[in-house]
Amino acid sequence: MQFEQATLADLLIPSYNKSETLYDVDLVQRLLEHFLVQELTESSSPSNFSDKHMYEATQRGTNPNAKMRVARLVDSYLTEVSRDRNLSLTKFQVLAEALPESARTCDDGLYRAIDSYLKAHPTLSEHERKRLCRVMDCQKLSIDACMHAAQNERLPLRVVVQVLFSEQVKISNAIANSPMKEAGESHYQPMIPNRKTLLEGTPQSFQEGWAAAKKDINTLKFELESMKVKYLELQNDMENLQRQFEKMAKPKQASPWTSGWKKLSKLTKMTTLETQDIGSQIPNAEQTRKTPRRWRNSIS
Repeated sequence: MQFEQATLADLLIPSYNKSETLYDVDLVQRLLEHFLVQELTESSSPSNFSDKHMYEATQRGTNPNAKMRVARLVDSYLTEVSRDRNLSLTKFQVLAEALPESARTCDDGLYRAIDSYLKAHPTLSEHERKRLCRVMDCQKLSIDACMHAAQNERLPLRVVVQVLFSEQVKISNAIANSPMKEAGESHYQPMIPNRKTLLEGTPQSFQEGWAAAKKDINTLKFELESMKVKYLELQNDMENLQRQFEKMAKPKQASPWTSGWKKLSKLTKMTTLETQDIGSQIPNAEQTRKTPRRWRNSIS
């Protein structure tokens, strides 16, 4: 009920249970949830409370300044606990998104917490880094935070482009609201109408960042096309190997020449056997054969 009166040192409670984190993040999350539920209950049913309770509720939860103080306190707490390597991305995201968007007029504290988490967790994937940066609104960053984020290599490329664009819009709006505009300079406009005008009116740092971003995007497209070509080649090779395997698995059909040679070899074997049988019968025939009779006598 007095969460907005706490300090950062009050929330850095060591984790005495079996949790792997250094600080008890779950306890702070429960305190924040009860604070928000209490604020919502008191603001939705004011008739059930007396004037004293109404005054306490106004001083405690329904006061917008109380939410802002709680938001700054939570951002400072996230910056401190994000240095813990065992803090999961889900816990960080749930605690950062627990407060409504109206509680933060500036996301510089949340950006510091995100940058601290990226430093302590350098092995995050591209998807996880994008998921982490979704809790931050680039349009709520100050000029100094935008300048730092534009040069931060730990941020995803898409987030850097969004930061640069929001920075350019803020600069154009600041120029449009300058005394020169009040003096009657009509060529200053609050918003840049199209991309061409945006690139023409951007500073050199933005143009270099945009050119680098386009180069990276074209490189990724080229690599994607190369991977597609390699995939098609591998698919064709796999189909050829599969066809060869099917041919080897099928029983071989004998060609006419092969069948003819087989028939000739069989006939040759049969002829050889018959010849051997006849040769073995010839001696017996000679023994049984009698001497032919000489039926013709010579005249002499």
